[in-house]
Amino acid sequence: MESSLENKVEQVKQWLLEKKAEDIVSVDVRDKCSFTEFIVVCSGSATLHNKAIAEYLIDKAQENHIKLLGKEGFDACVWILLDLNEIIVHIFSEDVRSLYKIEDLWTKKMMPNEQNDFDVNSEELND
Repeated sequence: MESSLENKVEQVKQWLLEKKAEDIVSVDVRDKCSFTEFIVVCSGSATLHNKAIAEYLIDKAQENHIKLLGKEGFDACVWILLDLNEIIVHIFSEDVRSLYKIEDLWTKKMMPNEQNDFDVNSEELND
């Protein structure tokens, strides 16, 4: 891992901790994804907390010359996405995080015929 990228990921995680983000997970997706290098996922305790975490992270990124390429989710603040180019940060409320399980999409290795929570069989469609 490049030391500057590793340092940037650790710095982002530190900024999240400074705003009391919970359950912070970083996933190296360089071999799995073409649009970013790392995914960082965390939870906030409420929508206002999520918004405060995101705004703090945006401020810290700007102070440290890390370009914000995009942001989404500020309307409801239950899932906020910040695109820092090499690092994409997902800030979730706990219930939404447990519903989507984003980190599992990048860390689980499913077998070819293994069923996941999103599979729907044809009988369910006809009901």
